[in-house]
Amino acid sequence: NASDDRELFVPIAPDSVGRPVIEGKQIEPFRVAIAGSRLEVRPSAMANLRVPRRARLAYRDVASATNRLTLIAAIVPARAVTTHTLFCLRTSLPLPRQRVLCALLNSYVANYLIRLRVNTHVTVSLMSRLPVPVVEPAHRLFTRLTVCAEALALGTRPAEEMEEYAEIQAIAAHLYGLSPTHFEHVLSTFPLVPREIRQRALQRFINLITTH
Repeated sequence: NASDDRELFVPIAPDSVGRPVIEGKQIEPFRVAIAGSRLEVRPSAMANLRVPRRARLAYRDVASATNRLTLIAAIVPARAVTTHTLFCLRTSLPLPRQRVLCALLNSYVANYLIRLRVNTHVTVSLMSRLPVPVVEPAHRLFTRLTVCAEALALGTRPAEEMEEYAEIQAIAAHLYGLSPTHFEHVLSTFPLVPREIRQRALQRFINLITTH
């Protein structure tokens, strides 16, 4: 907790190799802005023992149905510590499976479903009721989701402008069982997302379902 545990933190040094503290505002779809960290954990702090050193999927707590996006997820690096404004995966899940889950949570479809119920916080209760397709490693689209999610995490261009982003949106809509009409409706509920980005996702979805 950023307030209750403040004695465990110190201002981050420019050349720090310690454990940066990540807040919710540093998360965007697929990416974590570690460079934006203001604090790090003191080397002798108990937080170094409490917080696991493993990469873990996280999503932002504070959100609204009127935001550009509501459900925002990324995989936090193993060395980072997160505050209470991020909810992290506690289960020890292999990284490829985390990337698939990250891709699905960042989809327009999952965002649409969360927006039907969210107020100002994406609560654990809301997430526990969010339907998410189960994609096993043997599934023909599993590897493609992992590859796209990793490319978006490592990319330097805005994620929405990358081809992998449109592909993930198309695959997610397909896995959720949407028709082109349904997906078009879902996309229409994101007016702050540029039309060309939404259209690219829709066209990629149509191409996907017509070739399979």
